[in-house]
Amino acid sequence: MREPRSTALDPDLLTAEISLLLDYLSSLPERILTSHSHVHLPSGCETYDEVLAHYFPIDEKVRRGETLASSEIQFLLDLRDYLNSWAEPATGASIAFTMLVVRKSPEARKGKADAERAYPEWIRPARFLSITMTAMSGLAVTITLVIAALAAYIYLGSSKIANIAEINAQLQSLDQEILREEIAIHPSSMREEVVSYCDDLPDPLHRPNVQEVPQNPVSRTVRQFRTVTQSHLCTRNDDLHKKQELAYDYLRSLFPSDDRAMPALLNAVSGYALPVLMGLLGSMTYVLRRYLRSVSARLLTPSDLREYIVRLVLGTVFGVAIGFFTSGNASAGAIAVPISSLGAPALAFLAGYGVEPVFRMLDGLAEQFSPARK
Repeated sequence: MREPRSTALDPDLLTAEISLLLDYLSSLPERILTSHSHVHLPSGCETYDEVLAHYFPIDEKVRRGETLASSEIQFLLDLRDYLNSWAEPATGASIAFTMLVVRKSPEARKGKADAERAYPEWIRPARFLSITMTAMSGLAVTITLVIAALAAYIYLGSSKIANIAEINAQLQSLDQEILREEIAIHPSSMREEVVSYCDDLPDPLHRPNVQEVPQNPVSRTVRQFRTVTQSHLCTRNDDLHKKQELAYDYLRSLFPSDDRAMPALLNAVSGYALPVLMGLLGSMTYVLRRYLRSVSARLLTPSDLREYIVRLVLGTVFGVAIGFFTSGNASAGAIAVPISSLGAPALAFLAGYGVEPVFRMLDGLAEQFSPARK
């Protein structure tokens, strides 16, 4: 393998960058090199055609390994600066690194050899960045699916808690109706002995506790009601208890069987777990979006990976911080967890995506708490 270049005046580096710049600019129909101001052309050249006529022989000498004169190296430097000014914000270096990262794409194959010739030391970092971004794309999809599953879990749990709370409220209201009905049909002297009469009637859904005669199928214990109102009230009571039993049965698969423990679990998921994942996903979204834009504009540099990693760390940190700031008021004893509590994860996503506004906000808060300047 060829040794890395030692200086920025390496003719291989200069000619490779110039070739990459020419290929890049030729793919941009809105940028016509011949229409550019000639004041930026290398000295001694009046037109762009003269520049090319002078460049190609120098490029051939470099490929043959011949030594260049100082004037020829100066010409290459001037030509590279001229092309860089026309390719701005891209540069020969960013184009080379981008070609190495997306080396398998059709548009990169043409410039891959020049990029490797110019910056052989960037081959491994470029491959690592490519592998990292591919893995990050898959991880972002996985985290998105996990977040969707957790959000559905919170929604379903909140609905079940609300359903149980509604059934319990109806049962309380019905108990009052039953009590009033029982008091109304008893003499005033017996009111101190009044109990809910539906509980004392044989349940038609279960076998009676008395011995039945097998030969006589008509012989069975049935409920007997004193009034029509009692019949309706007890029917409603049985129906609500059946619904309550089914509601608690549904909790046992994915949720705690005790509905009093569910709000704390759902608050922990929506107030802490989701903000962390959403902060990380927000920063991933920003990184992937910026990566795609940089690839399209040939702006990737070796330092981008370090910046991407820091961005992911900051997104996760902001997710944790927002979870603490927004979940402190959550009540663990609440009957129902409102869906509006998902505002914390949404805020964490925005913080992870837009780190700079969060830093400005934190700087403003720090200024308010800092001692007054003298």
